Amino acid sequence: MMKQITLPYGHEERTIEIPEANLAWIEGPRHAEPIPDIEAAVREAIRKPIGSPTLAELVARYGTRTLILIDDSTRSTPQELILPILLDELNAAGVPDSEISGMIALGTHRRMNNAEIEQRVGTGVLKRISVTNMSHDPKDFKDLGVTPLGIPIHVNRRYLDTPITIAVGNIIPHMYAGWAGGAKMVQPGVTSAVTTGRTHLIAGPRVYEILGNVDNEVRKEMETIAVQSGLKFIVNVVLDATGSVAGIVAGDVIKAHRAGIEIAKPIYTLELSEKPDIVVASSHPADRDLWQGFKPVNNCGMLVKDGGTLILIIPAPEGIAPDHTLLVDFGTTPGDEVMDLVTQGKVHDEVAAATYLAFDQTRKRLTVALVSDGITNDEARKIGITSTTNFNDALSAALARHGKNARIGVITAGADIMAKFTGKESEQYAAICSESINDV
Repeated sequence: MMKQITLPYGHEERTIEIPEANLAWIEGPRHAEPIPDIEAAVREAIRKPIGSPTLAELVARYGTRTLILIDDSTRSTPQELILPILLDELNAAGVPDSEISGMIALGTHRRMNNAEIEQRVGTGVLKRISVTNMSHDPKDFKDLGVTPLGIPIHVNRRYLDTPITIAVGNIIPHMYAGWAGGAKMVQPGVTSAVTTGRTHLIAGPRVYEILGNVDNEVRKEMETIAVQSGLKFIVNVVLDATGSVAGIVAGDVIKAHRAGIEIAKPIYTLELSEKPDIVVASSHPADRDLWQGFKPVNNCGMLVKDGGTLILIIPAPEGIAPDHTLLVDFGTTPGDEVMDLVTQGKVHDEVAAATYLAFDQTRKRLTVALVSDGITNDEARKIGITSTTNFNDALSAALARHGKNARIGVITAGADIMAKFTGKESEQYAAICSESINDV
């Protein structure tokens, strides 16, 4: 008997079939109790901030000029829902629309075009305020010194020069920061590629340790940068498996963020008792390219037995890493050799190197196979993996490697999950995380 499973595939869906006798589990982010009045909940969160002054108090202290940091289309934050409410609340606090602007906190991502920005924030918002991309020009960043770990702090001047700054994002498990949201909208959102590269290089070899752990040195660096650069307020949402808003927090970049994590944990934490030979995962919502897809590669790769196979179903219409082509140039170079090149100053894109190091942690343990319409097998083989447009071919190859009785797990949306294992699997999972640290 075959079990039919429908998975998200970009803006579409794919239905796959798994032999029922082999199926270990089907898991993914969970549903949450719906919020009956989302607009009211957002207003209440903003009006009763956690650990920070209210908007009116910020205005009284700093004046009215305000910049809203907005994440780009690689994230799931419902900006078109949150931003109009936030603008209304700023108006009520004494800030007219003419004193407010928005900036897409791109980090090292590509610029969004006008149509993408309009789709992201909504036509109504663009009629009220200007929303533009962050500049990537090196002269548009200011040097604020170094973090406690010696990372240079280069922050966008427009952000620094605006008295009131508000970051709007969402909270999910994240392989580089432990959890997304909060300070992550500043670093890497509005910092230079130099700053982002250095923080990511700390995280890259440690993604197994960091995912879901908010108390890590990379998160501390990010929060140091956010506080030092003067981020005044956050509005963060938590979404459930359907993309519905399950929680809203607002206020201090650290205290409000931690409150949001407590809402997010039961939604995104998978409780598993078995680590299968094969894991099949949809990349959703990290679908745009494999650069985003490395999140589910690592998140879901952690769930597979050593020597097993991860089959990632990802549309990747923009290919492997269009903004960071050096990652492809590294090919199958051992991670320690890439790190040596970084140390010698021979790597111009340290963010690419960091992501390569994270990917290498999983590629060393597993066979990684893509099912994709956007990445050919020849392209995938350059970085030591495979790709096909046909899921059945990928599954047949995996079963040939691991035997007809191989156990198979399925992840419905792999970008935003973390796992908690029970029994002997818990010890093995901890060992994998420990090995990722010792391999640095």
